[in-house]
Amino acid sequence: MASALDGIKVVELSTWFAGPTCGMWLGEHGADVVRVEPVEGDPLRAMFSSGVLPAELDIGYNWMWEMANRSKRCITLDLKQEESRKIMHKMVGQADVFLANLRPSTLKRARMDYDTLNKLNPRLVYCNITGYGSKGPGADWQAFDETAFWTRSGIMSTMGEPGTPAVPLRGAMGDNTTGVFALGAISLALYSREKTGKGQLVELSLYGNGMWVAGIDVQGALVYNMELGRQSRFTVGNPLYNSYAAKDDKWFMFQMLQTDRFWPGVCKSVGREDWLTKYPTHGDRCKASTELIKLLDAEFAKYPRDYFASKFDENGLIWAPAQTPTEVIKDAVALENGYVVEYEHFGYGKVKGIRCPIQLKGTPERTPFGAPEFGQHTEEVLLELGYSWEDIGNFKEKKVIL
Repeated sequence: MASALDGIKVVELSTWFAGPTCGMWLGEHGADVVRVEPVEGDPLRAMFSSGVLPAELDIGYNWMWEMANRSKRCITLDLKQEESRKIMHKMVGQADVFLANLRPSTLKRARMDYDTLNKLNPRLVYCNITGYGSKGPGADWQAFDETAFWTRSGIMSTMGEPGTPAVPLRGAMGDNTTGVFALGAISLALYSREKTGKGQLVELSLYGNGMWVAGIDVQGALVYNMELGRQSRFTVGNPLYNSYAAKDDKWFMFQMLQTDRFWPGVCKSVGREDWLTKYPTHGDRCKASTELIKLLDAEFAKYPRDYFASKFDENGLIWAPAQTPTEVIKDAVALENGYVVEYEHFGYGKVKGIRCPIQLKGTPERTPFGAPEFGQHTEEVLLELGYSWEDIGNFKEKKVIL
């Protein structure tokens, strides 16, 4: 069965995670994605020598590169050279989508800006993911998701207990979510092209994505012109909308806004039916929230989380365990829904990865294939573009390609 984007050709000129993640999802929904990598290599290939990850995790398999770049082909080009730019322009002339996550000035210097490529191919959907948007003082700032998505957008200021150090981002969360946003944006533009026959410029940013993710607080600031501020788990207004730790120091989360509906089940779960008469109404429970949180803390400290898990489920509570990543990959919810996919890698045999969270049942995504080695498909792609082996030899001699 054909995938949704079968027949769509994508030229990807990106780096790190945000653009590559989008390119990977495009590829797994059927597009032919050609990743254009600089001759010095993408920095993501060198993550294990960067000091960010412990050296002992280097097993020869760069799973970060794999995560963002599977299901693509890869060519290398030195875009400082005119002949490389001509090759890129030829590729773009035959493409449906151009995907980048570079500063506008960088793309303009390389003659890969929207105005240039639109003249070459008016049907082209041109998507560039920026740090802070294409206008204003941040248009040409360098950015990562830690800075643009997490910190400047307001998310970090809302996290953690009041008076404690700011909570840092776990890498690539902003990139990965923005990549999925970009997948949706490109799909909208392709649908529009079906009706108009014309491509268009698609823009989104890590900063704008962060504002939306922090939307409850940012929208609150628009309404009240003030900060909602960090909220302490010790003083939340509803004790059933809070996090708790069990005896084994494993945490879980309650999210029950309708306390009248769920309060009897909570009392039964902890064996304190006497609380039903002591705190009979939602107003009583909210008024005594700090007191109840302390009482619940004491009850949950008596038994491990697994003990309470069965009680919570028996009583129909809305809750979830705070799982570690190793617990997530063994979770029946993830496995039964196919959120983990196994596929054959040309260099490492069977490997596992995270499946696209967007699943179409009528036009399912294709099985992933391994992320490319450096410049693995350069000759193949150039031959498809109509270049000869003699041309390819000349390109190598001039270091236009590697």
